[in-house]
Amino acid sequence: MTNNFEYLLFDFDGTIFDTSPGIFESFDAVAKHYGINIDKNVYNKMIGPPLKYSFVEYFGLPESEVQNAIAAYRDFYSDKGGMFNCKVYDGVLDLLKKLRESGKKIFVATSKPEEYAKAILEKNGMLGLFDFVGGSDMNEKSRVEKVDVVNYVLQSQSIEDKKDSVLMIGDRLFDVNGAHSAGLKCLGILWGFGSQKELEDSGADFICETPEDVLKFLSN
Repeated sequence: MTNNFEYLLFDFDGTIFDTSPGIFESFDAVAKHYGINIDKNVYNKMIGPPLKYSFVEYFGLPESEVQNAIAAYRDFYSDKGGMFNCKVYDGVLDLLKKLRESGKKIFVATSKPEEYAKAILEKNGMLGLFDFVGGSDMNEKSRVEKVDVVNYVLQSQSIEDKKDSVLMIGDRLFDVNGAHSAGLKCLGILWGFGSQKELEDSGADFICETPEDVLKFLSN
């Protein structure tokens, strides 16, 4: 099978970086702030969707308290250095370099605040690998749902009329749903926080197990 995907939108958490250590520490800080006793096994499910969704769905906080919870999270994540407690997934750096060498245009499309994604990439010497980094606004009040971020990237790069050549790559159902809502196909990856069942159930167009598999798929 051949494909003509020239523009690649990568999710961030669970796709490029394993950001779970710093994120989990930040979730702990919020739980402590509110005196919530939570099963930490749900933390994996909280990586990917917007914080607003996670704090209502899993922490049981009312909508009126969401902005305060986000502020508590951000305090630990940014001010106390939680966001840099992360690592690039094995094989991903090589994947990105080879895709660039082959002439692909590479972007980030993440529900993580754009400022944080750029800071992490820069600290790891990877910012130059991307043609554009698109993320949410800091307060998660606008441009936070995946479809909004995807459309933001498409518009900023003037490729809204090239959707047949654009592919979203991510690890969660939110990536699949966001891509499909924006009129794109989505390649689900299995080294992140999602599962094959989650990706299949959400209708991922393609699924790859490793970064090497992604490179092989995009080289066809």
